[in-house]
Amino acid sequence: MLAIKEIGPEHNDRMLEILLESPMESDVLSMVLDRSPDMFLVPRIFFDEFKAFGFFREDLLVGFVMICEKELYVNGKAQLVGYLANMYVQTDARKLGWLYKASQLLFEELHQKTDIGFASTVQGNKATESMIGRRIGKFPLMPYSQTVGLQVVHTLLITFKKRQHQKSKGLKLMTRRANPSDLPKIAKLLDHEYRNRLFGPVMTEKHLREVIEKRPGFSISDYWVAERRDKLVGVCSAWDTSAFRNIRVMAYMKRFKWVYRMYSLVAPLFRFPRLPKAGEPFRELIVNDVAIVDRDPVIFEALIRSIYREARVKGYNMIEVGSYSGDPLLKAVKPFFTQEVYSHTIVGCSREDYLQKSRIDLTRPFVDIALT
Repeated sequence: MLAIKEIGPEHNDRMLEILLESPMESDVLSMVLDRSPDMFLVPRIFFDEFKAFGFFREDLLVGFVMICEKELYVNGKAQLVGYLANMYVQTDARKLGWLYKASQLLFEELHQKTDIGFASTVQGNKATESMIGRRIGKFPLMPYSQTVGLQVVHTLLITFKKRQHQKSKGLKLMTRRANPSDLPKIAKLLDHEYRNRLFGPVMTEKHLREVIEKRPGFSISDYWVAERRDKLVGVCSAWDTSAFRNIRVMAYMKRFKWVYRMYSLVAPLFRFPRLPKAGEPFRELIVNDVAIVDRDPVIFEALIRSIYREARVKGYNMIEVGSYSGDPLLKAVKPFFTQEVYSHTIVGCSREDYLQKSRIDLTRPFVDIALT
């Protein structure tokens, strides 16, 4: 007998078991996003409201999904947006149409609040890709969905030392860790960036303080800023998310195996940080909260170089940098040795013609890579 019902922290341990049994496959890695010790911490950090629903077979939890809510920018205006997150089903319980069966519980209340939401899934994950745009008549609350672009996450492997480039537009740049006096300027830069992005977070100084307060192991000094002639021209954060998010390698796939082998051979000679074996997590920093004046990749590169140099000393073995595929700002990662993972950005709507009639700008979607 199959059943779907709302669940809470009492199911946390079982949810983590299912997650660890559900690797995401790409042509680079087989990996899981290990959310230990608390599956519910990420939605508490990132969203205003959320609910989790469990998939039960004979009273045994075999899968789950979450629906979240937050005010985000759509066409430059803040509005409530839904986010479908953390759908995992154990292998022998798949292909039973759980998402469709759960659609009324997931979307009925949300449909009364907003017409738009989003989700993401790794490119190449055939099980989830097959559901994009698919609707079944007997589940009318299932949103109309479509891919609006790819998100790319560049994994920068930490290898050789990097010199600090310190010029932008012929003028000297200075990069440093932020301090409390930078808060108003950081908030202004971030909000200017996000306001022009689909699903960008609203970022007033008050919101920024709340972000810093919510993030475990995070402070204002985890932001890096770039200055030119004493004017703040760029910001990003470098966040160690190991308290709630680890990329745990299940296997190195064919495309990456040669990289792993070569890296392992030269690592002792050049004092590179060791790459994890299968089953182990990466030591990583996530670069997000990115806002750059004129979206100048030279400024962003200077910030990444500063983060890289310090991370190398501290023994991290990778840095993640991401945005929508084709973002000119990502030219900043060219000097680094990178591997890329692509994900679909999926928009869901209450009506088939909503995106067209509302003239939603889909060109620059924002998905925080700490979520994916």
